[in-house]
Amino acid sequence: MPIVMTQPNESLTDAMGMVSIHGRDVLVAMINPETEELQLLYVTTPQPALKVKQPSPSKCTTGEFFNELDSSRVMEFRVKFWKHTAVAHLIPSCPQMQAQRATSTRYSLPTR
Repeated sequence: MPIVMTQPNESLTDAMGMVSIHGRDVLVAMINPETEELQLLYVTTPQPALKVKQPSPSKCTTGEFFNELDSSRVMEFRVKFWKHTAVAHLIPSCPQMQAQRATSTRYSLPTR
């Protein structure tokens, strides 16, 4: 399954543009800047069977989208360049992934 890594301040429209490139369901990943936790969303392809929703505001960031999903866990949504509505499902965090305090000890990040 493809994974799209995003930043909290990246626009949702731009992130979903990267999702669209894959043409199939995708995991969207982001590191929460406040907690340093890895957050994951399962995003479906836009579905013609779903009622077409109004597009998300163009100023909406992926961080705001993750926060919105924090309470509902599952949400139908659409971005402006999608003809149909998709579904985003927040994947709960695994306790073992959060056992270490610092991101650098939890996730092996490449060095430059």
